[in-house]
Order: sequence, then C-alpha cells, then structure tokens
Amino acid sequence: MMGIAVNGSNDLPYSLEKKYRRLLLYARISTLAMLDYYGKDGLSYQDIKGALNLEDGSLAPNLLWLKNNHYIKSEEVKVENKQITAYYIEEKGSKAYKEIKSWLNNILHLQD
Repeated sequence: MMGIAVNGSNDLPYSLEKKYRRLLLYARISTLAMLDYYGKDGLSYQDIKGALNLEDGSLAPNLLWLKNNHYIKSEEVKVENKQITAYYIEEKGSKAYKEIKSWLNNILHLQD
C-alpha cells in the first residue's frame, strides 16, 4: 500500500499500517467519522449514502466490512412508522477513528 510521505518516507508508520491499513479507504474512514460525530443518534444507510455521495455498490460492502470487523453495529429502528436500519459506531471504531484522525492531523501539521 502506498502511503503519504512523512519525514521523507512514503510509507505509513508501521504501527498504524498494521492496525488500520484496511480502514484507510474513503468510504470506511468517512463512515467512521460521521458515526463518531453523531454518536448514539446513529445514521441511516440513506443518510450515509447521501452525505458521502456513494453508490450502493461501494457503500454496502464497506458497511458490511466495518460491521463484520466490529467497528460499527446496526439495529432495526422504527422512524415515522417505517422500519429502517440505523448504524452506530462501536468503541473499537471510535478508537480507530481517533487514532487515524490524529495521524492525519500530524501529517497536515508537518506540511504547514
């Protein structure tokens, strides 16, 4: 995987790559960011899809990957007499998002 250059290196820090390299995809990290922001309120599939401007073929498998790896969870909820699936961030997902966000902030800070 090609990373962003940090201190002359073209690789992600080893510890970050080892833990999160499969999370560093737009659909996955953006979903975690949104779910972390909304916290216990969660978001519907349609909310995530619309906000990230993703097609079903991209969003659905990434949500499934996040769910199967315990970064997010889903629940069926009733909203305005309609049953929908709501997605929520798990503790593991929140921790991963915060670590990746910190790493990205450090990169941006180094480029200033």
